[in-house]
Amino acid sequence: MNVNFCNASLLAAFCFSSVVNAANVSTNDLYKQYQDKPNHKAFSIGTNGSAGAAWGASTKEEAMDLAQQTCIDSGGVNCNITEVNGRPLTSNNTQVKNYETVKNYRTVNNYNIVSNGVNYTPDLSVSASAFFINNKYLLSIGNLIGNCSKLSYERNGKLVDLTVIRSDKMNNISLLKSDISNETYALISSKKKTYQGERTYSYGYDLSDMDNLKIPSYQGRITDGIISRASGKYNDIRFMRITNEINAGNVGGPVIAENGDVIGIVTSTGKESIKASMLSIFLNEQNISYHVTESQKNIPPSAIAEKSQNFTVPLVCLNEA
Repeated sequence: MNVNFCNASLLAAFCFSSVVNAANVSTNDLYKQYQDKPNHKAFSIGTNGSAGAAWGASTKEEAMDLAQQTCIDSGGVNCNITEVNGRPLTSNNTQVKNYETVKNYRTVNNYNIVSNGVNYTPDLSVSASAFFINNKYLLSIGNLIGNCSKLSYERNGKLVDLTVIRSDKMNNISLLKSDISNETYALISSKKKTYQGERTYSYGYDLSDMDNLKIPSYQGRITDGIISRASGKYNDIRFMRITNEINAGNVGGPVIAENGDVIGIVTSTGKESIKASMLSIFLNEQNISYHVTESQKNIPPSAIAEKSQNFTVPLVCLNEA
């Protein structure tokens, strides 16, 4: 164990707080040490498992800064504060008043998450994606909603809250609204007919590379294939079937044409997808604006992957602890 610390009360002239570098300490061990230390204290953890802690600081803000810096110095990636003085820190937390960066400490890699006084934990058995169709609204599958008490999405180790606006379980579509605007969004295909044999790409997030269940590491993943059937089961014209490699993380994510337009949503690991024409009807009924293009110019798969990564996000299913 590599421990670097000093007693703030005795050596205030030389050190503002006690800090622990977690380079050679497990996250759980460091967290237990942090719990036993005096206030003001804070705990920070990175998406790669490295962590940092600070205690005995003169203010909460100082403890947060020191814990964050210690996590970074110990090799932490996307380090974020998860607790202050033994209490989970969220974007709704009022224990750190007038601290301008408090909103940046809402994280997916927390030991628990508190929202409006309710404790939540991520349910990592539920895996799905969503994608922006304008700066605030996203589309995903509908049958995910009933499995979660609360929905968020992850971006760079941080959680962003989502509100469920409408869920169409018959067509398996849900409309979500993000608390934070996204700069990029998908373009919805305006094509009226689905052609068998068209090349398709899918984009979603895979948890298979995760090293630590407490620290989800969402990996963006693009796959290619073709439209194998222009209709679904029993010739249901709302759906199509694709040959892309699909896992649970792709469900709710976009199906994309060679020109970069979204032509559907992956609705199941069985490779069935609902068509863009149904998405347009659904969004029109909700009076939600979306963007289309008439461009038929194909773009390379690398450009499709880059665009998709910017407008597609992994959903985080939260249930009451």
